[in-house]
Amino acid sequence: MIKRCIFGLTLIFGLSACQVAPTGPDREFLANIHEEKPRSILVVPVNNETIDVMAPTSVLATLPIVLGEKGYYVYPVNTVKTLLENEGYYEPAEIHNAPTHSLASLFGADTVLYVTIHEWDAQYILLSTTTVVDFEYTLKNSNGDTLWAARKKLSYTPEATNSGNPFVDLVASAISAAIERASPNYLPLTRTANGQVFYNARRGLPPGPHNPTYGPYYESLAPKEPVAEK
Repeated sequence: MIKRCIFGLTLIFGLSACQVAPTGPDREFLANIHEEKPRSILVVPVNNETIDVMAPTSVLATLPIVLGEKGYYVYPVNTVKTLLENEGYYEPAEIHNAPTHSLASLFGADTVLYVTIHEWDAQYILLSTTTVVDFEYTLKNSNGDTLWAARKKLSYTPEATNSGNPFVDLVASAISAAIERASPNYLPLTRTANGQVFYNARRGLPPGPHNPTYGPYYESLAPKEPVAEK
């Protein structure tokens, strides 16, 4: 009897392990952006909720590259900042609260991307420094409707040295932590966060019209016509 129970439990767990995770784009989550099929993205100044004044500039510098690689036309971020200031928009928080249609109409943009930095910090604990970033992304159409959104938090801690000599390892860890604290690994983490949200297989940003996969991607979403029986 016990053997039968064990076999039954083994079979259940085995079948559960064999269940395949969903693949391909999440059509329900991406329904709005699939319907809209935007061609251009206006990246407005990044809203910063941290005390590091350089964080927004660093994040903003990484966005046009990844969005361009996805196949979208991205308005030059420095030109955008200058023109917004000419229109009286100086503070990122003010820009994020402005009507989306007002921002989009200034440039003729299909969509506006808002990015908020929730965390940008190097946390020093004992002989280890952990660098943490936390970003929120929201893409809206010119009417202010949300087409796509994501949030990503990542951390990096230098690997501990294991030479077999405790004293040497202690000194090496202290030096590594000091270097990371003095010059945190923000940019690689930021690029990784961008890549993970925009290129996510299930909920990433769909390819834009300048990406070679644009046509095949949307063709794959079209309903399949039933094959006529002969």
